[in-house]
This record gives sequence, C-alpha cells and structure tokens, in this order.
Amino acid sequence: MRTARGILAAAVCCGLFAATGCSSHPAAGPPPPPPTVKQQTAAPKKEPAQQKTKPRSHKPARPKAAAPKKKPKAPQPRAKAKPRAPKQKQHAFARSWRRDGISVVAYARRAHVGVYASPNAKRPRLRLPRRDENGTRMSFLVRSQRPGWLRVYLPTRPNGSMGWIRREAVKLYDDRFLVVISVRRHELKLWDGHELAARFPVAVGTASTPTPRGLFYIVELLQPSNPGGTYGPFSFGLSAHSSVLRHFAGSDGRVGLHGTNQPGLIGSSVSHGCIRANNESIRRLARILPLGTPVFIRA
Repeated sequence: MRTARGILAAAVCCGLFAATGCSSHPAAGPPPPPPTVKQQTAAPKKEPAQQKTKPRSHKPARPKAAAPKKKPKAPQPRAKAKPRAPKQKQHAFARSWRRDGISVVAYARRAHVGVYASPNAKRPRLRLPRRDENGTRMSFLVRSQRPGWLRVYLPTRPNGSMGWIRREAVKLYDDRFLVVISVRRHELKLWDGHELAARFPVAVGTASTPTPRGLFYIVELLQPSNPGGTYGPFSFGLSAHSSVLRHFAGSDGRVGLHGTNQPGLIGSSVSHGCIRANNESIRRLARILPLGTPVFIRA
C-alpha cells in the first residue's frame, strides 16, 4: 500500500513539476504568445459643427415718408391786361443822313417824275406830278446815289416804300435837320447836325389808332385858316400813313405833325395817329424845317 501511495505521490509531483517548471529552467514547450497590444485607432475627426443660421426674414421695405403737401395758395385775382395795339408791319429802313448829320433832298423839276423799280427797268411803275393838289412841290428823301440815278423814299403807301428816279428829273439840296419822335416817351427832339437844338413834349396815337414807326420825311406844310383850330397855326404832312385808317379828314390817312387847341392833352396818347405839339413849338418848326426833312418815329 505504501508503495502504491508513494508512486502516486511521485507521479503527482512529477506532473506538477512539469507543469510549473523551475524558476531557473523554464519548461520546454511552445513559447507563450506575445502580449496583445491594443491598437490605437485614430478617432475620426469631428467635422466642425455647422452654425445653425436662422433663416432671414424678408421684411417688406418701409415706404418712404411722403413729403408734406404744401397747402394750396388761395387764387389771387389777376390784373386785367391792357388791350394791346395791333401789330404793325416793320419795314426795314436805313439812315438817310450822313455821319455829319446832313441829308440829301430831291425836288421835282419836271412836270412828272417817273419812279422805277430798278435802274435797269425800261418803264416806270409810277409817275408823280411836280406839285400835289395843294400846290406843294414834290420832294423825295434820298437814300443812295449812283451815276444817273437816285434811290429815294416815296410819299406813297405802303410805309417805307422806295424807288429809283433819274438824277436829271430833280434838283438836290442838303438838309442839316433831323426830327426824332419817341412814342413811348411822348417826346420830340430836333437835331441840327450833331447838336440837339430843341426838345418838345407831344401827343401821339391811341392803342387802336397808333402812330406808325419808321423813317419818314416831310412832304408838305399847310397853314390852316384858323390858327386857333384843331390843327393849330401850322400842320406838316409826313410820308407816313395810318395802318388803320385808309381815309381821314378828306385825305388818304396821311399822318401829320401839327399844333392843337387842346394843350392839356400834350404828353398823352389821344390822337388818330398824328403827332400833336403845342402851337409855340409848331411855329418854331415851321420857320426852319424844309420839305424833305427826315422824321424818325420810334417806340
């Protein structure tokens, strides 16, 4: 029995020895597996968190504040417009006087003076007598000259008419006077060459019967039988004609420069187109102004 127990114990011891081995002599057999190393896997990169943006609310645009409305002004009463005078045809004209203030005047020397449209015309378009119905000698204001011919202002309608006459049919004179009438200022100026010789107040035409504007000349001088009458002591007839009246006081609407029996109206617009001056001024003009003297009427 002891032997069996000893053998069993020895077998057990041998088994334990073989299983554990010695500390200085390891037991034979396959080497132990290497220690497992946990693989470190890189953690996935976290994407940056997207910032949550709130959707923009589309607010309606604010309307601009309207400008404050101006209070309407109370309508003001309009002034009544003065009636305008009818427009007159403005005729081109040129000065008939030279730089020294001298004008040339032509007096008829034949029974009739032919007026031509041009020096090349074969026949005259008009014939004017040497004297008119009042016995006044026919005169012309000379505009320009050329050999054998004169271009002159005519005493006929329309205002500002001109024509050509033969030099041999007239006689020429120099005239140093000039009359300038301002309708707006109601004033007459008398020039002697370059010197202002006199200045008079005058009356002119109304808005409905205006005094014509332009360059004219004196065609006649009449002396009424009654110096205290409507035309005063003297009356000059001008080459100007009314643009409204075709006939007046027995004439063809010729405009005159004369005296008056109503001196209180001098300086106003009251006539039918004529120019009125006080009687003393008309007497002075009648003593010195010859036929053909230029008369310049302006606004």
